[in-house]
Amino acid sequence: MHRIIIAAIFLISLGTAAYAQPFDLIIPEKDSPSMLSRELRDLQSIERDLAIEKLTREPSKLDAYIELAELRLSQGKLIEAQRFYEMALKIDPGNRIANQGLVMTHYHKGEFNQAHEVIKKIYPLETISESLDYQLRDLYNPLKSNAQLGLAVREDDRGISETIASIDGYFPSYTYQKLIGKYRYESWVHEDNGEQIDSQVFSSTFEYHSDDNTIVSLGYAPEMFSGKDSIGGYHGQIITGTKNLHISLRTSRQTFKENLQTVKNQLAETAGSISLYGDLHPRTRVTQTITATDLSDGNTRRQYDAEMMHFIYRQGAPFLSLNLKLTQMTYNDQFDDAGNLLYYWAPSDYKAGELTLGWERSVGANWWWGFDTSLIGNTYKFGLDDQVEDIGMGGLLHLSYNFTGGRIYASIGDRINQYFRERKLEVYGSFQF
Repeated sequence: MHRIIIAAIFLISLGTAAYAQPFDLIIPEKDSPSMLSRELRDLQSIERDLAIEKLTREPSKLDAYIELAELRLSQGKLIEAQRFYEMALKIDPGNRIANQGLVMTHYHKGEFNQAHEVIKKIYPLETISESLDYQLRDLYNPLKSNAQLGLAVREDDRGISETIASIDGYFPSYTYQKLIGKYRYESWVHEDNGEQIDSQVFSSTFEYHSDDNTIVSLGYAPEMFSGKDSIGGYHGQIITGTKNLHISLRTSRQTFKENLQTVKNQLAETAGSISLYGDLHPRTRVTQTITATDLSDGNTRRQYDAEMMHFIYRQGAPFLSLNLKLTQMTYNDQFDDAGNLLYYWAPSDYKAGELTLGWERSVGANWWWGFDTSLIGNTYKFGLDDQVEDIGMGGLLHLSYNFTGGRIYASIGDRINQYFRERKLEVYGSFQF
């Protein structure tokens, strides 16, 4: 009798949940002529019958172990979750849910080598669903070493252009848990109205992932110039927080690349920033950042950024994105000691707003392309001149191709950047091994 009562309560709650759904998710009535509608009703009936059966039958020992493991995993009790998953696998070594849960447990504990071994056992199993295959790949990719080759070319209306060729290496440690090593080489070519300076940057970064929400990163990135001394660049970052709210503290030192003269004089900028970001909604993120920068010539820059990003999904995949960004920036000095305007752009008051609409679409299983269009408006004051107002449109077209073990990405764009218009071309290829 109690089973009938439980089943009745379940059916009532199921009907209430369906009534609370948005209008576009409600299952049509039985007299709907749509074949898809009838299929959806059939699927709903099947899921209801399975749920009722699960409530009315005695749970097996395998089901009990898996449910206990999933509960402990959601509570963050990783050792207990691992024990229950392993007990379930003793009963059914090929159980996908238990295997996948064990991967997640090792992953959250930072035991990348154990997670890697479990994943290798899952893949040889018989054909798995497409959604599970994507989930496994998402887990598997961060556990593999990765290399990336890139080329970026930028030019603007001032006659300044930069060409950056780069090589990146990403190596998770299987010996020291939770530790990741990143290495990057950059070759820069700076050009300004016919004059050119070359430089090279060697960067080494080590990341320690304490848990899902805490990351510590330290890196050293010296930049060397042809025939001149190098600038000892560095960067460090700490990220911590909860599932929906994070705080980031960052410090860095690098070459001040406002124009060719700042590169030639080897000016450096030392910056410190604090960022607070979180999710207002599963598809809406807000970020606020305050940055204080000291230049090696004694000048200072203060900057505040606020950004909100919202994603619109269609059929379970990103379709449209909205991005609103507001910036306020000011330099302490606009003149040198002799009273002349500085040879680099240093506005006393710069304000900018940018609204970007991004559209993306997949073509088949491997191709993905999209287009971003933006409206940018800004005001600034330079020296003793009157306030200048500028507004314009921008666009970015990007294309990517995913294949087994890698990805190729290319983009081309034209947009306003501060007080000038910038054109940019980027091509990257990443490979896993």
